[in-house]
Formats: sequence, C-alpha cells, structure tokens
Amino acid sequence: MGGRGGAAPQAPAAAFAGPVRHVYVHVPFCTARCDYCDFDAQAVGAVGPAEPAVAALFDAYVAAVTAEWELERAAHDVRRLETLYLGGGTPALLGAERLERLLRVFDPWLTARAEVTVETNPDEADDAFASWAGGRRARVSLGVQSFLPALRAALGRRPAADPAAAARRLRAAGVRNLSVDLMYAIPGQTPADLEADLAAIDDVGPDHVSWYELGVVPRTPLARRLESVLGVDVSADDLSGEDERAAMHRRVVRGLQRRGYGWYEVSNFARPGRRARHNVAYWRARPYLGLGPGAVGTVGRRRWRNTPDVGAYVAGVAGGSPPRGFETLDEATLARERLMLAARCGLAVPLVELAAAVDPAAVAPLARAGLLSLHSGTIRVTRKGRYVANEVCVRLFRA
Repeated sequence: MGGRGGAAPQAPAAAFAGPVRHVYVHVPFCTARCDYCDFDAQAVGAVGPAEPAVAALFDAYVAAVTAEWELERAAHDVRRLETLYLGGGTPALLGAERLERLLRVFDPWLTARAEVTVETNPDEADDAFASWAGGRRARVSLGVQSFLPALRAALGRRPAADPAAAARRLRAAGVRNLSVDLMYAIPGQTPADLEADLAAIDDVGPDHVSWYELGVVPRTPLARRLESVLGVDVSADDLSGEDERAAMHRRVVRGLQRRGYGWYEVSNFARPGRRARHNVAYWRARPYLGLGPGAVGTVGRRRWRNTPDVGAYVAGVAGGSPPRGFETLDEATLARERLMLAARCGLAVPLVELAAAVDPAAVAPLARAGLLSLHSGTIRVTRKGRYVANEVCVRLFRA
C-alpha cells in the first residue's frame, strides 16, 4: 500500500469497503499529559507503572484488548493483517514483556511483510524497549515535538528528555524503520528554531517524518495559558499568525525535500519505500478495526467508537462486548471523507463518486486557480492545493 516516493497516485477503492487488513490498538496510558493534549489518555506517572495497582490495570488492559480482538476478528472474518499500529498515549509504557504478550496475539494473522508500528516518547525509549523493538523488527514512531528543550517545555513536555539520544539508542538496538513526530507553530517558535529542528533531522536520520501544525484545543492547559498571557480567545480561533504558520509549513516541506524526504501527505514525509503504510490505509479509506478504550473502527458504512473509560471498557469486554457508540455513514458523509482524505495526499478520485458532496460550480474556479487537476473524469488536489487542502475541500462541498 505504501510505494516509492515517485509512484503515481492511484484512485482509492470504494470507501471503507473490502476485507479488513488493518488494526489500530489504542494504549491510553502515559506518564503525564502534555499541555496541548486532548486525547483519550490516562496519566500514571504520579505512581509509576511498577506500582501494583497500575501493573494490574495494565494486565487487565492487555487481556481486554486480546478478548476484543477475538470478538472483532470473528465478526469481520479477518484472515490476514498488513498493518498493526499501537498508538496512544504511550504504548512503550506497558513495558517490553506486555508489548510482546500483546503482539503475540496478532502474530498468526500478520503477513510476512506486515508493518508493525509502536509509538514511544524519548523517556520510555530505554534500553529494554529499544532491544525489544529491534528484535521485533518494529517500526518505531518517536514523539519528539521539538529537539529544542525550551519548545518542549512550552508544550508541557520534559525539557530534559533527549530525543536525539533516544533515536540513536533505537538505531543501535536494530530499529531499521524509525519515524519522528514534530510540531510547528509552537508558541514562541521562531524561523531559526525551525531550522534548528530541521538540522537535527540530519543528525538523527529518521526514515519518516510527521511534522504537524500545533492545534490549540480549548480548555487544555496550553489554551488556558495562551488566553491568560496573550488575551486570545482560543475557542473563537482568535490566534494570530496565519501567514507565519503557512510560511513555517512551506519551510518544513522545502527543508525535508532537500534532505531526500518525499512529501506524500500534508504533514508526512518519507524516504523512498518508507511511507507509513498504516496511515496510507486511512488516507485511502480502507476499512480498519480499532481496539482499546477510545478506539475508532470503520468498516463499510458502519463506524464505532469504544468508550474512553478504561474501567468501563475492561468490564464491558469481560461481559462480552465493549461499550461503544455507533454511526451509520450516509453517501454524503462517505463522499466528503473520501475527498478530504484523498486531498491530503494528492490522490485522484472519480468525480462520479463524489457527486453527493461536491458542488459542480466550485470545481472550475479552483481548477483555474491551479488548486485542482481534472483528468479523465477524476479530480485531484494539486501540489499547490495541498498547502490549503482543507480550504479547497470546504469550497468544494455542497452548502
């Protein structure tokens, strides 16, 4: 599903249709919540993962995910898996023994070339985790956010952590597929700071880079701090610097491309052959299962989300089914999602499959502006349009 950087984009198959070959496992535990975080995560750092109650919680979680997998595998007739992604939270916090126990559950269904990704923070990428990940030939996604201590502190992360040292430790232990996550538009971040983070890429040499614009979510500690210090209304999107954020994004794209990383999605860059195959499955609207508290799955027209409450999730699975909410996706929703996902990657989509969502009168003006390409009945957001993919899609959608 990945492909080399120069491969021509292919039109996705029917949205979320076909056999399930991708699984996301949500690990909702972390040492401490970052100031910008609004994810479903439970901080356990105050007592630590070795504390008996936390260890028991982790064991109960692993047992519940195992049971949920057996339920979903049978319900969706899963016969093989091409990607498995352990995200969070901080999956590495479970420890190598529990991670191995969890992965063994999926081993019989993983293909020989399956991509298995495990997220970690620099603090949790210790020798034990690195040795396990290298031996497992896992793809590791390292949460860096910034290589600069002052910017990590601005995000509520430990400034003393050493992401570069963690990356070198993972490499030395045999991790051959390393991704790093960074952010731009961090409060106080300057163009020089951005260049310093780009220069650190040269030192670390990851195979893949995800570089996202920081989104400030209302009621998070970061939002409250910005509202207090700067007097902005985060809920009303009163943050300034839109042009500066756009300039930072362009700088990231140019800087990574000069370093040999192909820009294959709005926020994602890869060396040849190292695209994130699991994420590509999302962007091509492939069906996927979500396991764990707060996880989302989508198969066909049906989407569900497990309760984010860990205790309720564990108890529900023990009773035969995790508590979850369901949604039925109508034609317009499927078409909008198909367009939004494809737009971020520059994938061509047959116009006829977007009829329920696209305003035909909006197509020609966007094409004349160079933001869209029309060819043989397909529509594709151009490289120029990818910088403003969300805005292009909003203008395309029917009122």
